[in-house]
Amino acid sequence: MEFIVTVEKIEDINLFCEAGATVLLFCDEFHGTRAPSKFKQEELIEAFGKTQELGLKVAVYMNRIYTDKELEQAEEYMKFLKEHGVAFIYYNDPAVYILAESLGLVGHLVYEPDTLMTNSRDMQFVLDQGIHHAVLSTEITLDEMKEMCINVHGNTEAILFGYLNMSYSKRHLIQNYCDEIGADNTCVNKMNCVLIESTREGKMPILEDEQGTHIFTDYILDAFDEFKVLKDTGLKSMRIDGIFLPRDLVVDACKAFVMIDLGMDSEVIRKKFEEKYSEYPFSKGYMYQKTNLVK
Repeated sequence: MEFIVTVEKIEDINLFCEAGATVLLFCDEFHGTRAPSKFKQEELIEAFGKTQELGLKVAVYMNRIYTDKELEQAEEYMKFLKEHGVAFIYYNDPAVYILAESLGLVGHLVYEPDTLMTNSRDMQFVLDQGIHHAVLSTEITLDEMKEMCINVHGNTEAILFGYLNMSYSKRHLIQNYCDEIGADNTCVNKMNCVLIESTREGKMPILEDEQGTHIFTDYILDAFDEFKVLKDTGLKSMRIDGIFLPRDLVVDACKAFVMIDLGMDSEVIRKKFEEKYSEYPFSKGYMYQKTNLVK
């Protein structure tokens, strides 16, 4: 089982290693998005080296939707990743796959189309192209996730902790709104902005960056109890996504999953965790209720 954790700061690498993470996931300033922070190239080199020295694997987000003019940059970045021994490259644009073929990197790719990977045939198709693994949709039930893990021959991953990406638009929606009402936009690249719908009380984190606007769930997925069930049905990797969350909470979440993997009672672990961080909106998300039944 791979324990994958997103990284916000280089100084956090040791903490995640001690917590039991096996893969650390980074994001650069151009090719990735929806991450706790974005690193400059020289910072990535330092982070990669430190991670690998500790015996952990390096992963990167390359989840940009590319235009033709950006493909040369994408190719150069992939050469950089290959040079520095990056284990996994998370992508959703097929152009990345085509570039990876020419660079001998297909076996390092992780296909993550956000909410779209909802059945085992889609999953099997992309795995049969030679990529390392693919990520299950965050908007399917636990039973559907189990069925996919059982039916698929190959590696699968699920995000089991964190705020979940719910909507993405290349349009800069906050900027458009501010232009309409004649206000200054103070939300660009800020991690403390939320959206509250008129019919709901929950606060949905919203991020606007160079790549567009990203809206997240108003809850933090907490799948401690479901982890072992999914592992037993064939799940090979799980991810803790720390976007919008404090480091200590993310570290403790990693420790909790590792303890559950070692045989400790998930209910006991979860209750202690939720009690310690009682101010946060934990939820099972769509684990037990289909999305079309959620108002």
